[in-house]
Amino acid sequence: MALLSPEALIADLKTTLRTRHPRPHPVRGLLLQGKLTKAQLHVWAKNQFHEFRNIHRFFGVRYLKCPIPELRRGLIENIVEEEGEDLFGGKYPSHAELWTRFGEGMGIPRQEMLSYEPLPGVRAALEMYVKLVEQSHWVVAIGSGMVFEGEGPERMREEREALERHYPWIPSETLDFFRAHEYHDEGHGNFILEVLGAYCMEEHLQNEMREVVKFRTDTMWLQNESIYGAIGSPAYSPESARQPALSRA
Repeated sequence: MALLSPEALIADLKTTLRTRHPRPHPVRGLLLQGKLTKAQLHVWAKNQFHEFRNIHRFFGVRYLKCPIPELRRGLIENIVEEEGEDLFGGKYPSHAELWTRFGEGMGIPRQEMLSYEPLPGVRAALEMYVKLVEQSHWVVAIGSGMVFEGEGPERMREEREALERHYPWIPSETLDFFRAHEYHDEGHGNFILEVLGAYCMEEHLQNEMREVVKFRTDTMWLQNESIYGAIGSPAYSPESARQPALSRA
């Protein structure tokens, strides 16, 4: 494709993201519809935790690869929030800790969450994404975050509201993981788009960025596919969803 302007590039990448898998994955659709059992929720939560406790593995690579001091400041702010903004007087502990507390709220003992061995597909999806970030141009490595962080506020709001609506037995105070991402990911997503608009202005980088968006979306799909199989692949009808999900994977 020809070189795109910053605005056209962002629009093109968002289209790529939303058409790669046009409907939300069944496991996420079932969650949003309130159709997962407690046991199925436990499998979902324990496997999601694998990425959240390993975020430093790709966030750190983005930081190390970036040659622009001003951008590194933004990246390190993101890392601090993930590791715990309470280190510097903020509200929340690490996001891994927030997810552990969420698990406790739904009845997963802390040690069970911390020691759980994730499904092979979940492990593989993370390793593929870490390798992708390691091998990508620094702009593309940062830009890959638009798949999760760029859609983060809407994704986290949808999941929190679904949990509150359909699973009221989970204490509201244990849903701070979602609240933290509703708040922080808006800024993170904007930062990523600004980086792409300013530094992804070469045709080969834009082409690489499109392929990375597809790949990252696929790794998230693989993760959900593994969880879906582990919970028994329950029937799911997208047409019965209460609302279409912007976050596809």
